Parts: sequence; C-alpha cells; structure tokens
Amino acid sequence: MNANRSSILIVAVSLIALVMFAMAAGCTAPRTGAEAKTVDPTAVPAAAMDQIPAAAPASPEATVAETPAEKPLSAPTGQKQTLRISGSTTVLPIVQKAADQYMASHPDADIQISGGGSGVGIQAIGAKTVDIGMSSRDITSAEMTKYPSFVVTTVAQDGIAVVVNPANTIDYITLDQIKNIYLGKTTKWTEITGAGVPGTNNQIVVIGRDSASGTRAFFDEHLLAKKTPTAKMLEKNSNGAVLQTVAQTPGSIGYVSIGFVSKDVTALPIWYNADKVIAPNLENVKSRDYPVSRNLYVITNGQPSGLTGDFITYILSADGQKIVADEGYVTVG
Repeated sequence: MNANRSSILIVAVSLIALVMFAMAAGCTAPRTGAEAKTVDPTAVPAAAMDQIPAAAPASPEATVAETPAEKPLSAPTGQKQTLRISGSTTVLPIVQKAADQYMASHPDADIQISGGGSGVGIQAIGAKTVDIGMSSRDITSAEMTKYPSFVVTTVAQDGIAVVVNPANTIDYITLDQIKNIYLGKTTKWTEITGAGVPGTNNQIVVIGRDSASGTRAFFDEHLLAKKTPTAKMLEKNSNGAVLQTVAQTPGSIGYVSIGFVSKDVTALPIWYNADKVIAPNLENVKSRDYPVSRNLYVITNGQPSGLTGDFITYILSADGQKIVADEGYVTVG
C-alpha cells in the first residue's frame, strides 16, 4: 500500500508541474486574432531605437522666444513720441509754429503745447510734468536753488510795448508816466501833456497781466521797481487778451510783447533818458536801445536730448530763427 501511495503522489506532483508550465507558456506567447488589434501602432520596436538619432536639448533662449508672453516688449515701428511743452504765452507763438513745421517733417513726433504763463511753465518743468517749460522772464535765484538741474536756453529776444487805444491823442510816453499810471498815481489822460481821448471822461483804464505771467514779472521789476500795481488794474491771462481789451476800450492802456502788436492798437514810443524817443521795434530791441527788452527762454531738466534736444536744436536753426523773425521777434546769434 505504501508503494502505491508513493506512486500516486509522484504522478500528482508531476501533473501539477506540467499544468503550471503550460500556463506560464501561454502568458508569454504572441497574441493573435482580435487581441492583436489592441497593440499600440505607434510603438517602436526596441531593435529600431538604436537607429534614431538623439534629439538635441532645447536652449532656454529658444524656449523664451517661442512663448509670446515672454517676448520682450518693443515699440511698434512708426509709434509717435510725445513732447509736452507749457508756459509763457509770449514764447508760445514761436514754439507752436516751430512745432507745426517740425511735425510736418517728423511724422513720428507729437508735440503738445499749452500756455498758462511763465510761472506755470517753470513749475511744470520743475515738477517734471512737461518736457520743456517756456518763460519770458529770467529764472530767479530761488528757482535755480530749488531746481538745480534746470538748463535755460535763449531762443529769441523781445521787447514789451506799451499800447493804447487808437482814439488816444498821445504821441509818446515816459518811463515815469508809465510807472505813475500803473501805481495808480495818474488816473486821467489829461494829466499827461498831449494825451486825451475825445468823447470820454479821460479816465485811464489800466490793463495788465495775471501773476503767473513772465511779462508781468518783467514789467513790475523793470518799470515799477518791484512795486505792486494799482488794485484797479484789470488782470488778463494772455497777450492776446490784453490786446483785445485795449483795442475795445477807448481810455485804456496795456502792455504786450512786440510780437503781438497789431494795427488795432497804438504802440507808444518811449521818451528815454530825456533826449530821445525810442520806438518799440525789432531794430531797437536788437540793439538794446529800447529800454524794455528781454530774452525769451525754453527750460529743460538737464541737458536736452532725444526728441527734446532735437526740437530745441530746430528752433535755434536757420529755419527755426526764421519763424522767430516771422512772428515779430528778434533772432538770437
């Protein structure tokens, strides 16, 4: 019995081993039929991999260039550059005309100009809210201390003309008479020899500029000895406004840049040094014979460069100085 049991056990073990061998062989055999269709068609045979050259690693620069969000920003071709200018209404006609001609030949330049007076221009360039300030008066020592980076460039010369309504019979005026009128000491035209406005009470209507005006600052300093004008003076915010008021008011007197003088008013010669009458014209301003002459300026923060420098260079060029002359001012140089 023991021999028989041993034989049976050997046979059973052999059968189990045979079954396990068959199962293992079935798991590793190639698939056929429907199962073959599930094989990945993109799979590359291992033997072929050795024939595919290795790809070169991508450089970081190439990766950045291919990502739009990472590309460096740059101004598109033809984009306009803006130049902002403000200040003196006396300097404004020169700069505006120069800007028009400059932009005609430089289509990429956008020059934006506003007035407001010399004080406004000086404050704006000091605060760096504009690229150029315009002034018809000198920069004060206090302003230069506050804004030590200011660079001041003379672009023209000018004279301040004292103007009256054409109805006035006055032929000329003295510096003292101007001073007395603006300080309120002389109030009627009949107090001045040869002066008078027929058909009126000859009351003098005093017209001046506002406190932001460089023309006002120069006038008060050089003609009024830094004294405050009469409280009855009507303040205007531009040369043009003074000119218009004088032209429309028979008993009035005012002062404007000689570049604004027109046939609508009479620009009075000044009796000067008790021996000659000096007319407010270009020749007398250029020779400095006219007693109320001054320079006109543009101001930058630091030495002008780029569009700012190129535009100022244009104003000082032959073409720019022709504009100065055409606008009724005196050229520099």
